[in-house]
Amino acid sequence: MSTQEHIVEGRRVTFPVRIRDAAASAAVYPVRADRVRPLVTGTGLDVAAAAGRTLAVLAFVRYRVNDLGVYDEVGLAVPVRRRGRLGAHVLHLPVTATFTMAAGRALWGLPKWLATAELSVEPSLTTCRLDAASGRVLDAALRTSSPRLPFTIPARVTTLAPRGDVVLRSVARGTARGVRLGHSAGLRIGDGHPMAADLRALDLPRRPLVTVGIEHLAFEMAPAVALPR
Repeated sequence: MSTQEHIVEGRRVTFPVRIRDAAASAAVYPVRADRVRPLVTGTGLDVAAAAGRTLAVLAFVRYRVNDLGVYDEVGLAVPVRRRGRLGAHVLHLPVTATFTMAAGRALWGLPKWLATAELSVEPSLTTCRLDAASGRVLDAALRTSSPRLPFTIPARVTTLAPRGDVVLRSVARGTARGVRLGHSAGLRIGDGHPMAADLRALDLPRRPLVTVGIEHLAFEMAPAVALPR
């Protein structure tokens, strides 16, 4: 078998993994760095902060054409540093399908877990009701108000995921079309689940710094690179 291929739950996954079409939105919140640090304790990562402040990103994605299948995903991530290099550390990544959960964990060390989501990602409005087996995690409504940007934006995200005595560094590269911006989001946090507890611990402000809506997102994910902690 090629080093660019892996078997996950009996299925062959070939790199790069391609996400050909997805719709996405996100709310970016300014938060105090001391609220984030307890959530990354033991990871070997440092919170990327300036003047005692950092960011928390709550993202929503509908994967429509994807090597890992059709599913919905909600993510909570924070910026971190490892030996001076920046990346995103994903705290929670609930998904609505079992195969992508297994692949995300095995191939990139992502903290995917199975959830139920009623997710709608439209050009100017995203709504989500996210539930776990233990109960409601969150209800969210994100709005964007600007006209759609008339150009394609290149995108690159690097994630850093601790696993044992290494950190898995993974890079996704792609493009975003039909991008809109805004500043409005409503968020109601549930109880009884670790993601809800972490959202409360972050003490998010009522108003995000920015909201982003993406009509068409496409990207490729390379294999993870194991770096010493």
